[in-house]
Amino acid sequence: MPPRAQPPRRPNGPPPEATTALPAPVRPPRRSAPVEPTTAAAPPAAGAPPAAARRRAAPSQAPADPATTALPAARRPGPRGQGTPEATAVVAPVGRGAGVPKTGAPKTGPRVRGVGENGVGEAAADLERSRKSDQEGLDSRTRALRIDETLTRLTAAHAGLTLAVTDREEPPPPVRRSPWSTAGRFLAAALAVAVVVTTAFGWGTKSWLGASVGDAAALDPESGAIVEPVAQVGDENVLVVATEPNAEGAAPRADTVAVAHVPEGGGPVTVLAFPHDLEINRPPCERWDAEAGAYQDETVPAEARTQLVSALDVGGPRCLTRVVQQLTGIAVTQYVGTNLSAVPAMTEAVGGAQVCVPRPVLDGVLGPVVPEPGRQELSGVRAADFVQAGEVEGDPSPEYGRIERQQQILAAVLDQAVSGTALLDVGRIATLRPTLADAVVVDGAGLDQVLAVAMTLRQLDAEGLRYAAVPTSDRNNRGNLVLRDADAADLFAAVRSDAPLPAEATDPGAGDAGPAPSEVTVEVVNASDRSGLAGDVGETLRSLGFDVGEASSAEQPTSETVIRFSPDQAAAAELLAATVPSATSVPDPGATGVLHLVLGRSFDDVVRAPSAPITLAAPSTPTPEEPAVSCA
Repeated sequence: MPPRAQPPRRPNGPPPEATTALPAPVRPPRRSAPVEPTTAAAPPAAGAPPAAARRRAAPSQAPADPATTALPAARRPGPRGQGTPEATAVVAPVGRGAGVPKTGAPKTGPRVRGVGENGVGEAAADLERSRKSDQEGLDSRTRALRIDETLTRLTAAHAGLTLAVTDREEPPPPVRRSPWSTAGRFLAAALAVAVVVTTAFGWGTKSWLGASVGDAAALDPESGAIVEPVAQVGDENVLVVATEPNAEGAAPRADTVAVAHVPEGGGPVTVLAFPHDLEINRPPCERWDAEAGAYQDETVPAEARTQLVSALDVGGPRCLTRVVQQLTGIAVTQYVGTNLSAVPAMTEAVGGAQVCVPRPVLDGVLGPVVPEPGRQELSGVRAADFVQAGEVEGDPSPEYGRIERQQQILAAVLDQAVSGTALLDVGRIATLRPTLADAVVVDGAGLDQVLAVAMTLRQLDAEGLRYAAVPTSDRNNRGNLVLRDADAADLFAAVRSDAPLPAEATDPGAGDAGPAPSEVTVEVVNASDRSGLAGDVGETLRSLGFDVGEASSAEQPTSETVIRFSPDQAAAAELLAATVPSATSVPDPGATGVLHLVLGRSFDDVVRAPSAPITLAAPSTPTPEEPAVSCA
């Protein structure tokens, strides 16, 4: 009996030759229920191998027209059973009687749209639209899409399908760096770390050194003596004070007092020098304990007609600041004080101060301090003599020379301590710290500001710097220099407003015109053997314009003809001496308003009008001598 024919088995999936093109990875949709064919499957041809054999041989056969599956990238699968062409992957089996029929062959089997006809174009258009609209979420979705693609490939492989490779962008190849490039990067990183560490260490050392400097608590910004305080906002006015050891063992006294004015809008720096024995009216001040460096809870009463130095003696830096603001109307914004007695230890702590001396420093009291000009290393006693020398040949004035030399030493010490790699020398900084605490007190200034001021004042004839001594007249009977009020007011107003300085301030050696004969009152005394001599000479002086008092006779005759005068009559005495050339001037320090012409036996009967006007003696500030060497 012949074997019973078996109906052909329906394959479980498409032949293995089928492939699927994936424009972009998406999550695969749920598989729809298989579509039942409307016609019965054709029996296998005679002699055809069994289905199992065909399945085993399929992978080695090339498909004639592989089917494709369109998987859009930007769609999520819908609910079960509600697929759309854009969200459904349709796999068309390829084999005999399936796929695209040859020309003229009748179409059999179900027709599923998705990749044929316009399906590919629509899928590509949807893909482009999805790519443009989903750029912001591309990175976060890429991982999900790749997972979807992997699942799709696993599903297809299980079904015997081979999927085409998608157009996914490959990551760029890794950049290969040479060993030298890598070593260079490590070296640059190490250098950067070293620079940061060194800078931080230097900053910490500098802060530690600056913390040793004492606080003078000197500023008084709310003082009513400040003229137009709003107009002075932004200007820097540094009160620079140097104190010298007191020979009597008392607290150090002011040696130099100056104000360095730095205008806000730029322009030359103006240095105003005040003589320490300038006569002032000192206001009430808190008592200052110089040894403890602190103010006491006690008020020192005001005192009239005393010296400027007394303000520092009894009221410390704050009282001195108030006096300077009263005199000038200038708002003091910083205070820098230097104790000259600490200079020897301070210079030794840095191994000697390196200074440049343009001329020899030959002092009339101390002798040759620096015999040769040029670069010098000063320390100890030699440095102390250098900053205290006040009678040096070639100095325009004692204050001028001392200010320069004191700031030279201070600038040299600080520059050697905080510049370059010096801050890394912890041993030197530790040695300098206690001596700097004894040498410098400040208010409103740090080490950088102190160094900048010292660098500026160490050469007072430098370009961009103006030096002026406050105008004074001769010493009065109290031994104090008297401020010429009108000239001083003009000078201080010019400094406050950053205007050109008055001519007499830039050439203080010229002085002021002395009194005219009509402004001089003189008493004539006859101390000779000739009767009526005082009346005759008095008449002659009246004819020259002098105001002559009553003539008188001395109790005892003398041989000398003298002019006796009190300190406040010094200029009048000079005028009278030029009129009576045989007279000798003799000051009377304990008197006031005294001007006597005493005619002795030596009088030669010569009385003449002065040939040139007499000028008041003033602190001379001639042009400094040409330096022997250049220190620029």
